[in-house]
Amino acid sequence: MKSAYAEKLLRNLRNVIATNANRMRGREFIPANRDTVCIETSSVCNLDCRFCAYPKKQSPKVTMKQELFESCVGQAIEMGYRRAELTPCTGDVFMDRGLFRKLHFLDAHPEIQDYSFHTNFTIPDRADIQQLMRMEKLKLLTISVYGCDSDSFKAITRSTDKVFQRLLDNLEYVLRHDDLRKFELQLSVHPGRPSLRGLRTEMTRLIEQFTKAGIPVKIHKGFYNNWGGYVGQDDVKGLAMKVVPPDTIYKNGACVRLMTAVQIMATGIVNGCACRDVDATLRLGDINETPLRDIISSRNPIYMDLIDAQQRGDFPPVCGSCDFYSSIYHCGSGYRKNGVALESLTQFKVKLA
Repeated sequence: MKSAYAEKLLRNLRNVIATNANRMRGREFIPANRDTVCIETSSVCNLDCRFCAYPKKQSPKVTMKQELFESCVGQAIEMGYRRAELTPCTGDVFMDRGLFRKLHFLDAHPEIQDYSFHTNFTIPDRADIQQLMRMEKLKLLTISVYGCDSDSFKAITRSTDKVFQRLLDNLEYVLRHDDLRKFELQLSVHPGRPSLRGLRTEMTRLIEQFTKAGIPVKIHKGFYNNWGGYVGQDDVKGLAMKVVPPDTIYKNGACVRLMTAVQIMATGIVNGCACRDVDATLRLGDINETPLRDIISSRNPIYMDLIDAQQRGDFPPVCGSCDFYSSIYHCGSGYRKNGVALESLTQFKVKLA
């Protein structure tokens, strides 16, 4: 873990040099094609993970009403969005009892291209999984796996043996019916230990089977986000996890996620960050009161002031502590690899107008 942390610091140092050089040259890197709207259908979770901000957040734990969801989708389409990311900031989509009504709405909408989401996969039953298999526009399902056995699962999630067994059963069921799957699937595994080498459990057996089936499996190395300062090392005491300190990531310029990952939360609040601002301190507006077109807009002074403040180096507390930050002056390798069209901040603002 120490060597991996050293690698993270080295990458950050390289990013510092590149970011400063690009800013001096006036080079900005904002994805020009922003066709994905982030909608949080549920801010409720059934787990109480120790590395997550969910237990500490003060924002309402609710599910989005169908009428509001349909309004959000309709307004987003009018703005040119064609894809939906339904992963909650904190929570799980399956805690929404009306989830499949929402998914069927997306599936049937002629202007929606596809949608994706993450889940801990401990909630759905077999009937739910069968419905998932029939979804036409579900593009990517990411299953987050916590722990490598029942004891580590309970230590991380503060849940029960019964819930862990349901996860195992659901994973087994997906593997048995993999021929029916229409969507991309991947596992994001948080083992709760430095390595899985030499370990034989029901979960490691399943992980091996997913790998053999050609399903991508990412094993996390034990580094965890501090959730904008909400989570510290004491929160994961006794676990093989390291929470990245608040001052690890160098910040110069606005975070690109202000342009690419604005989220409509389950309450209808439109927040400047879909990733780590669990209490919506970057609130841009409320879709219950103001049209989305006027919130995600260069006409919205709250939105523009937030971007301009970060350009000056003035970061709100949740942003100042966050290690998910990515500067608009950093050209990520993924941009080059995937041929992402890029634009400047000025071009971004002109488009929003």
